[in-house]
Amino acid sequence: MKTVFLAFTIKNSSVAEFFISLANLLSEKNKVVIFTHANEKHPFRINDRIEILIWPSKRPTKIKDLLFFLRYIRKYKPRTIIANFAAVNICLLAGFLVRVKNRVAWYHTLTTQLDTNSVLKLRKRFFYSLASKIVTNSEAAKLDLTNSFNIPPNKIQVVNNAVRDPNLTEKPKARKIVYAGRLHTVKGVRVLVKALALVKDEFEDIKLIIIGEDESTGELENLRQLQKRLNLEKNIFFAGNQSRNYVLDQFSTAYFSVVPSYNEAFGYVVIESFSVHTPVIGSNTTGISSIIRNGKDGILFKTGDHKDLADKMKSLIRNPKMREQMAESCYQRFQQKYELIKVIKDLSQNPEIFN
Repeated sequence: MKTVFLAFTIKNSSVAEFFISLANLLSEKNKVVIFTHANEKHPFRINDRIEILIWPSKRPTKIKDLLFFLRYIRKYKPRTIIANFAAVNICLLAGFLVRVKNRVAWYHTLTTQLDTNSVLKLRKRFFYSLASKIVTNSEAAKLDLTNSFNIPPNKIQVVNNAVRDPNLTEKPKARKIVYAGRLHTVKGVRVLVKALALVKDEFEDIKLIIIGEDESTGELENLRQLQKRLNLEKNIFFAGNQSRNYVLDQFSTAYFSVVPSYNEAFGYVVIESFSVHTPVIGSNTTGISSIIRNGKDGILFKTGDHKDLADKMKSLIRNPKMREQMAESCYQRFQQKYELIKVIKDLSQNPEIFN
């Protein structure tokens, strides 16, 4: 029996569900250990055979985290380590020092979405050099890894993000639009708010639900001021940070959702929207345009152009039949490429990661 270490945060999120599902499947034939900085409340089942260990620090970046991880490497002698987010550096370093065969870093976020400087990039390049394989979620992210960190393309593998089919089919509300995600300038929410003002000229009862928080960036206050300036107080509802189930429920009754990001490695919310039969209007940037087939699953607009976005929104509102066709098409695309069980099964049989 081989041992696999997985480092990610256990909580109610799509990323956590992905890796919990992977852990459950791998645990059928392997010893699986999950390293997490917290074990938050979540609705997912975790196999009793899986061992869960809590990092000494809230962010596993300290010497005590390295020593902690090394201790369990020596105890269990894992064949594969897969690390996410803040745990990547410690896991790669420890795995390299003890010569763990498969040292896998999961790359989620484009460098353009982060506040990085040359020193941080050099540090990250060093740690990535210790990996035997880097997995990312899109061709855009693969290119970013190559350009930003000089990672050879043959060291990078693309694995689609995936979510479980929630089996939600609700009647859409004709004037309801949903945005879900961080409130940050790179997410393009101001573009969406400006577009909504133009859509309101034709559809006065248009409603936009904005789900998410600004994580102390001040963007929420900027959006509220823009809302007031454009006289959209009755048209926009700020829902704040909400559970994944709330997000899916909102998507399922939306006429369409909007993903206006300037840059995106992979649009998780795109496939979540697809999973409940709701088409997406998204910016024509690589991590989104690689999922949405323009005119079939949704509509792409010129990134950062609120007038083009408004035109695309109005055209879909005017055409319920097109919306109905897109709803069926986007759900089929979800089933074929982004359904969790299918993606996890293929991943678990990947010889470059679990050999």
